[in-house]
Amino acid sequence: MKRFLSIFLAAILVILQVPSMGFAYRGDPNIIISNSTTYQGKPGESISISVDLKNTGYGYATDVTGNLSGDSTGMVYVDGSSFDSIRSMRDRESGTLSYRVKIDPDAEGKNYSLPIEITYYGEPDYRKIQVTDKDGKPEKDDDGNDKYEEEIVQPKQYTTKGTINIRVTQDKTSSQLIVDKVDIMPSSTVQAGEVIAVGFNLANNGNATAEDIKVSLGGLSGEGFALANGVNSKTIQSINSGGKKYVYFELKSSKKISSGNHELKLILSYKDKKGETITDESNFFITVAGNQGQSSNLIIEKLNYPTGSIGQNKEITVGFSIRNQGQSDAKDIIVEAKSTDPSGVVPKSVSIVKLNSLAPQDSQDLEFKFLSTKAAETKNYPIEITVRYTDDLGKEDTVNQFVGVFVVAPEKGDPTKGKPKLIIDKYSFDPQLVKAGENFEMTLSFYNTSSKKTVKNIKIFLTAEAAGSNDNQKAGSSAFTPVDSSNTFYIDSIAPKGRVEKTITMFTVPDAVAKTHIITANFEYEDNDGTELKDVELIGVPVVQQSRLETGELGVYPEASVGQPLPVSLEFYNTGKVTLYNMMVKLEGDFQTENGSYYVGNFDSGGSEYFEGTVIPNAPGELTGAVVFTYEDSTGQPQELRKEFTLNVTDMPPAEEFPGEFPPEDNMNQGGIKGILTSKWLWSILAIVAASVGGYFFYKKKKKQKEEALDE
Repeated sequence: MKRFLSIFLAAILVILQVPSMGFAYRGDPNIIISNSTTYQGKPGESISISVDLKNTGYGYATDVTGNLSGDSTGMVYVDGSSFDSIRSMRDRESGTLSYRVKIDPDAEGKNYSLPIEITYYGEPDYRKIQVTDKDGKPEKDDDGNDKYEEEIVQPKQYTTKGTINIRVTQDKTSSQLIVDKVDIMPSSTVQAGEVIAVGFNLANNGNATAEDIKVSLGGLSGEGFALANGVNSKTIQSINSGGKKYVYFELKSSKKISSGNHELKLILSYKDKKGETITDESNFFITVAGNQGQSSNLIIEKLNYPTGSIGQNKEITVGFSIRNQGQSDAKDIIVEAKSTDPSGVVPKSVSIVKLNSLAPQDSQDLEFKFLSTKAAETKNYPIEITVRYTDDLGKEDTVNQFVGVFVVAPEKGDPTKGKPKLIIDKYSFDPQLVKAGENFEMTLSFYNTSSKKTVKNIKIFLTAEAAGSNDNQKAGSSAFTPVDSSNTFYIDSIAPKGRVEKTITMFTVPDAVAKTHIITANFEYEDNDGTELKDVELIGVPVVQQSRLETGELGVYPEASVGQPLPVSLEFYNTGKVTLYNMMVKLEGDFQTENGSYYVGNFDSGGSEYFEGTVIPNAPGELTGAVVFTYEDSTGQPQELRKEFTLNVTDMPPAEEFPGEFPPEDNMNQGGIKGILTSKWLWSILAIVAASVGGYFFYKKKKKQKEEALDE
């Protein structure tokens, strides 16, 4: 019932055009001190301290306890209990801890610091534990299934530390500067590498003018926040009693900064009417979003290499381009191209190239030269391309690509003697990049290298490696399986220097790792004399994982009025096995928007995000819009997903129907409660609210069904 009332009130706020926050995913709680922590008192006084807390995280905080300690000098101490607590705080919810502080009658007129430590816990979790007997064997239930018991996982403990400053004044001629407002611009949540402005509103609560005021910041560092412009000191000539002045600093966060709250200090130094220098410090926090999605990402593209056959002692040129499709510079780039079989193909140029850096969206063309040896046999020789690099976040990564060069060696001695050799001289795929979970056609060309001898009774059967990577093989799971055919086929004969092509449809299993997989072609055949021969050829198949973006139910009320803000929201998930790059979510349509775009960056596999924007219709009638998702897949190709919606927009009701009071004053005068109940405005609001609440529960039901489907 309490949650229903919360939803009801939130819907009322939307109708009254009061901004509201969207639903967010559950995560870790994060408690910060949200109010000014400087208080004023006189010697001998007992003053009340209120510490305002806010949960800026995305999970519940429970058993929130604050422990306030006295000043180290003993002149200011806690009067009564030093503990206060809040039972729980929901995400984005605020709360207050209350204390009383006693100032010693002999305390000097200066600032005293009282440490405060706030401890709290997240929500408990549950996990299933398999039930076993005394021999360690799994117990079964009546249906023959393994039995499990639920075990409570104790919640994680968190700690926030801060300082309460007590300014002790001794006469009526003292000045007292406090910080009554802190602004983080352009957003309260800062991204790694972003330039921001931090503003402070200084107020003089004393009875005398504060002069020669110097304002500076403490806690700056190259790994956290540093000055973006100017110097770390601001000077104000004076602030009169009761007056205010505003100062700000431009800061830049490091690209390597960790997510979470970062504590900085505002240091004030000023003189009172007696000319005495007063120094004061205030702590404030800046929340940094996770830097996930800001890394660099190099890909290999525009491959150019010989696709036909070449002879011995011939030059081979392999060219390609590397491109950074990430959001930060790639540094210390090492590109290597090497032959995996030096007996047939050797390097002719430098095989390793080093690049200092590659900026986002920049590319670099590279070329390596090789030479087929005089001893090269007739077969495919793989060349491996490896790219190693480090991004601005210190993450190291590697990209691999293989290309094959087919070398044909001349026959030696009497061509009528010796064994004929059967090889695959070329192969192709349709499509060229094989997608996991889809069919593809593989065309193989079988070539008899002998100029005099025919090969006959040819049996060819194909085998594929496991679907996983070399480090994580999945037992019994091949990457490819034939479709509507066997993996074995028969060719009656191939004439000397003759070719026969075969096309086979293959299916790539959905969980095949994105890399070049190997298919082995095993040959069994006979020569003219009936001698049985065997051979093996390897086929490299480049597999890519498809990007897969799915969304929840679109949350939008279909009725709207001209000029009325209407929220549009939905949750979206990366259900594929690869990262989606440079993702952007936008509202499109013939209307004005608020928060109409959201840059996600790199969206990792298995991740979920939430988008909420506001549509403001301009004219009555049917209005069509869309939430548009754009991103690049793992091959660098741009992709788009659109979720369209339609609104029925009506004219805003005449102003005279809304006298400006709720409930309208005329209705109150014409029958009290009866007037309220007959108000068209009230019943319109209640109808919209009821529809919104119903839509919310429909959305939650659909979301739960989607999550259950994803789990399966």
